[in-house]
Amino acid sequence: MSTKLSDKACKAIIILVAKKLNVEARLITTRLMSEDDKNDMRAGLLPTDALECHVRVWVAAGMPDYAHGKTVALRYEQENSPVS
Repeated sequence: MSTKLSDKACKAIIILVAKKLNVEARLITTRLMSEDDKNDMRAGLLPTDALECHVRVWVAAGMPDYAHGKTVALRYEQENSPVS
């Protein structure tokens, strides 16, 4: 049986993983994690080591916006943005 986590506990885990991997926590929650992923984490179904593994793979892929179904790397998006 999984232990449910509070939003505060989830945030602390995400910040810990972000610091460890030198990534902005905000990007993990806005570009990597879908609402289903966040709900799974709250339900205790997303172990910290699995989250860390997913973040490592996502960073290696260029941090695309998987949360919204996009596969373009963040750097490419920033370089080709119409806003300067």
